[in-house]
Amino acid sequence: MKEIIKEVYASIIQHKMRSLLTGFGIAWGMFILIVLLGAGNGFRSGMLNMFSGYASNSIWATGYWISEASPGGMQEGARIKFNEDIIKKLKKRFTQIKFISPEIPLDNWDPIIYKNNTGRFDVKGIGEDYMKIKLLEVEEGRLLNRIDYLEQRRSAIIGKRVKEILFEKENPIGKQVNISGVFFQVVGVLKEGTVFSMMDQNNIYVSDVALFSTYNINREYFTFGALLHEHTQVETFENELRNYLAQELKFSKNDRRALYVNNIQLQVKAFNTLFNGINIFLWILGVCFLLSGMIGITNIMLVVVKERTNEIGIRKAIGATPNSIIQLIISEALVITILFGLVGLLLGYGGIAVYNWVVIALQTGEQVIFSRASIEISVVLAAFLLLITSGVLAGIFPAQKAASIMPIETLNRVV
Repeated sequence: MKEIIKEVYASIIQHKMRSLLTGFGIAWGMFILIVLLGAGNGFRSGMLNMFSGYASNSIWATGYWISEASPGGMQEGARIKFNEDIIKKLKKRFTQIKFISPEIPLDNWDPIIYKNNTGRFDVKGIGEDYMKIKLLEVEEGRLLNRIDYLEQRRSAIIGKRVKEILFEKENPIGKQVNISGVFFQVVGVLKEGTVFSMMDQNNIYVSDVALFSTYNINREYFTFGALLHEHTQVETFENELRNYLAQELKFSKNDRRALYVNNIQLQVKAFNTLFNGINIFLWILGVCFLLSGMIGITNIMLVVVKERTNEIGIRKAIGATPNSIIQLIISEALVITILFGLVGLLLGYGGIAVYNWVVIALQTGEQVIFSRASIEISVVLAAFLLLITSGVLAGIFPAQKAASIMPIETLNRVV
């Protein structure tokens, strides 16, 4: 083995430019594979991070307009509405529900006022468990607490955008905002989240009990959310929920337009399936680049065999076995592959570092689709194993051709 390594080293040094150009294909293939997989993981993490504003086992139901009438039930064009009685029935009927909360919009066309600043924002009344279903966090102040609900306090949590417009650089905590002629005290400011939660930054959240006691509004609403227990089969639960609501509210269970159910778990699952497919495509793309480099090495090794025909013949004439010739040629192909593959691997990590630097430089807040690129060590090991395999395969055909050379033919050429 020591002698083989010396000969391989001597051959590579003797033909530096040829070896460099041959190894470039392998290095480039490995570089592309590492960068593609790393960037793909970053994109996947960024997309899935958008769902971090929702509990993964949560479900949201929104009532829309009936598109087909049912006998003795709601007529076409009527809109599905929920109320406190329906919420209580759901909690009693489904043991899978851990928390449930309505989301009640205030039909408010008046601007929200603070001193001389005004803005139009959505005001929503929420149940006590709302923030356990929609995982919003506060950057300043606090969330609504139990006392806010028991005493029907006029407390409000505002989005970051609301703060910027109404309060500018002033600290909003403890200040009063005018909502349709009634003052609510700001107790918290929402933390910026994901792309999906950007709309929340334009919202003002108050307790549902304070909303009902302050304004003369109908105690019906169109949306509620529910957090399910961990081991709930969400897909099965969704069908059961549709059937139950159709029975209670008297609309056809086959009317898919009447009730929209946003199943967070299924959405995450769909995204995972999509990115698994993308990951396979990236692997195929990277392997194709490696194959092009492998073909280049095969061609060069054929040239090497042709150049060293006389040498190989003489080796066989003085006792070299076909296996030793095969070992020599494959070793040279393998050394070139591994050496330049490692170079490509290091360049790939450098490419990921540059990618991350660009992502961080362009990042504004936490609302990003592209996250930092990363690559698992298992992927690197798999890529390296693929590299070694490609090196062996690249040398097999030239090695077999070298082993088939007959000593008598080369001796005749020498004579």
